[in-house]
Amino acid sequence: MIGRFMRVGVVAAFLLVLCPLLANAQSTQAAPHQLKLVHQTAFVGPNGVFSVELSTGDLPANTKVDLVLFSAVTSRSRLDRTIAGEQLGNAVFSTPAIILDASRSTKTLTLPLNEKWPAPEGGTVLSESGVYPVLIEATAANGTRLDSIVTHLLRLPAPTTPTSPLAVAATVVIDAPLGLSREGAPQLSDTQLRRASEQFRILAAATNTPLTLAATPFLVQALAEASDPSPRPDNRARQTLSRPYVTIDAGSLISAGRSSVLGAEYATGDNILANVFEAAPDHRTLVLDPSVTPSALNLLAQSGTRSVVLQSSQIRSSLVSDESSVLTRSFVIESENGTSFSAMANDDAASSRFLLATDPILGAHHALAELMMLHQEQPSADRGVALTIPDAVDTSALKEFLAGLAATTGAPSGSAGNMVVQPLTLDDLFTRTGVAGTSQKPTVRSWTSNDPTDLGTYGSQLEQAQWNLLGLRTMLPKGTEIVNPIENTILASAEATLTLNDRAAVLNNANNQLLAVTSAISLPKSQKVTLTSRSGKIPLVITNSLPVEALVRIIVSSPKLEFPSGTIYEITLAPLSTTRTDIQVTTRASGAFPLDVAITSSGGGVPVASSRIDVRSTAISGVGLFLSLGAGLFLLVWWARHIRHSRRARALVATNEPSQTPGG
Repeated sequence: MIGRFMRVGVVAAFLLVLCPLLANAQSTQAAPHQLKLVHQTAFVGPNGVFSVELSTGDLPANTKVDLVLFSAVTSRSRLDRTIAGEQLGNAVFSTPAIILDASRSTKTLTLPLNEKWPAPEGGTVLSESGVYPVLIEATAANGTRLDSIVTHLLRLPAPTTPTSPLAVAATVVIDAPLGLSREGAPQLSDTQLRRASEQFRILAAATNTPLTLAATPFLVQALAEASDPSPRPDNRARQTLSRPYVTIDAGSLISAGRSSVLGAEYATGDNILANVFEAAPDHRTLVLDPSVTPSALNLLAQSGTRSVVLQSSQIRSSLVSDESSVLTRSFVIESENGTSFSAMANDDAASSRFLLATDPILGAHHALAELMMLHQEQPSADRGVALTIPDAVDTSALKEFLAGLAATTGAPSGSAGNMVVQPLTLDDLFTRTGVAGTSQKPTVRSWTSNDPTDLGTYGSQLEQAQWNLLGLRTMLPKGTEIVNPIENTILASAEATLTLNDRAAVLNNANNQLLAVTSAISLPKSQKVTLTSRSGKIPLVITNSLPVEALVRIIVSSPKLEFPSGTIYEITLAPLSTTRTDIQVTTRASGAFPLDVAITSSGGGVPVASSRIDVRSTAISGVGLFLSLGAGLFLLVWWARHIRHSRRARALVATNEPSQTPGG
């Protein structure tokens, strides 16, 4: 049993982690079957009618279709074999065959039951409750077997039979892998959005069935932005779990030193879910994927998480002594720092049934059979099971399964029985389920998680993007609507299904968004200023085209200017306006020289704008003035002496000249 438990667990874990890829493969692989279930009675009362509606595909006319009932199976391992079409056991009853006509429409087979003899017309007697294999076989007119499927009749105990139903907490995962636009923007296709919308509508229809929802906020936000009303819940019995903004590899992010991203992922996700669902999501209980390491669990504890659901394949084999008790009772696990969490193991075998079957409706009923079989093995009042319905499940299978959970008394069969499974939320599951342990001490189980993967250059790229985002927030403290979309793009880059190249493209898209915001703050491209004195003011004109105020830092520098008030200024730019700031300067020399101006976010984290101002100074410095005055004084003395010497020279010439007499 231990070997089967681990084998099924490993396979189921692989399917749950890679369910989008598996769904893809299933959609492209041609299904070999032609018989398919359209609908089936989920639970049948002691005197009810088991009904199976079939699609006969392209089976030829005159094909004979038989329904054969076999004896009840007694263990999950035997159930596993019958689902595979093997070891069906002894045939108990066969209904009259139907012959297909040329219309090839859907056909319905019925099997009436009684709990006591005589048998009903066209039916049989089943005196005991249980899980009974049902073979539906299509045979050609010449006896050739054309197709067959194996489902199960789930016969309930009589209402008077004492029994305690198995508590079943079904968690519906609604998620989709991200794609990228040409510009690197994360996005979902129209097909993905339509599918998610249908999933929400199915949940909304399950009004009276307690459920737990684990929806990815990115997808919920995309539906809300598309004005799709389907995510808004009408069912107050639903528990909504907190989820990261996108599906992340938590262990790898923490290993790369990006633990802050984990907190931001959940904080952003919570805000989106609270706005759309009009109720805050629940932090107390989480469904963990294998990427959550013990160190990641430390961080989740800080946000209030106290109960977790693990995949059963994560429970170490050395501690598994009994498959059913591991699944149906809570236990304790510990994080890296020793914090204790109440835990349940997801029923991986039942979860995998939704994906292993090529017939979606048949897969849903195989999952229901797994649950009833688990009840048969563990009939106790304090037993429960967690069942995660993967996001890749076909919507028709989801609808069929939830319809089964809504009819656990077998009333649709025409005869009510004592229910063997009781749907409830995860929170209620932990409250109701007994704790595994001895001597009043709960069992502490060891658990495994995926080894962190190397994020390559993405870790440093993500760090830079976070710093840029922080700088932008300091610049636009009232610009939440402007900054949040950039943060969301950065967070979306952590999507686990993206390649490293895709992640780099998403971060580049976020950087382009940031540049578009910062470019709304600008300086004149060219500016010339003339100073006529040693001290003066140089005007800076800054334009803010954003609809919110911006806190910026101005940094000035020049080789021939001094700045009495400093080289750094912190100012606030009013929204949609132009702001003038005067920079006080003192010249060191006359002439022409540059003044460099840089604008960053407040604190200097993000470059915003830059410009170079051409400054021309016509002022004379103190040394220059002294030299000029000295030169002028020298010229004045020289000129005075020159005048005096000239006059003396003329006087001497006039005195020494001989007098001329008349006639001489």
